[in-house]
Amino acid sequence: MRNVAVFVCFLFVLFPPSQGDTQIRLNEILADPASDWDGDGAVSSRSDEWVEIINVGTSIIDISSYRLGDLSGGTSWRFGFDGTVAPGEVRLVFGSESVAWETANGFPAFGLSLNNAGDAVFLYDVAGGDTIVVDQYAYSAFETEDDRATGRLPDGVGDWFIFDALNPYPGTTPPLGNGCAPTPGHDNVCQGSVPVEETTWGAVKALFSD
Repeated sequence: MRNVAVFVCFLFVLFPPSQGDTQIRLNEILADPASDWDGDGAVSSRSDEWVEIINVGTSIIDISSYRLGDLSGGTSWRFGFDGTVAPGEVRLVFGSESVAWETANGFPAFGLSLNNAGDAVFLYDVAGGDTIVVDQYAYSAFETEDDRATGRLPDGVGDWFIFDALNPYPGTTPPLGNGCAPTPGHDNVCQGSVPVEETTWGAVKALFSD
């Protein structure tokens, strides 16, 4: 299964789908949670996965036609957004929210379904009979070790890095680790590295508290 996922990701990089407007972009992804990221009191490999998007433009965007998907393709959407996002605003989706949306809309309740052996996240705009790939990111297995997130720095426009303060990545294959803590629901600012044995998700959340 892992070899299949890696092969598909390879083809994805060689032959990416065409992209549309990129004012709304993928910003950060965590595929292998080992902490209670959604704050429901339990650690779940399905519920605690998350994907974050951001508006990198200068105008408010209605995202009610935007969908998240993975390498399963087709119209097996993992989540459908609603509302608007202001310039610079991020929108976070947990796996638990994905399950609730899938259930409410008649899809199998897989959640975000982010494969730890490698996968791809697609952001679609489904409107007027057209399905446009707005943004996409294919990740490898080493990016998904426990509580490693992969995100853009600077937000939405920069290169992808592994936010690996909770589980340092010692490798030299890009994307490289940056020693920063994952930042779900917040700008991708680096709060610095903290030794793993002294770090908890509660400590990371405290970095962003008022």
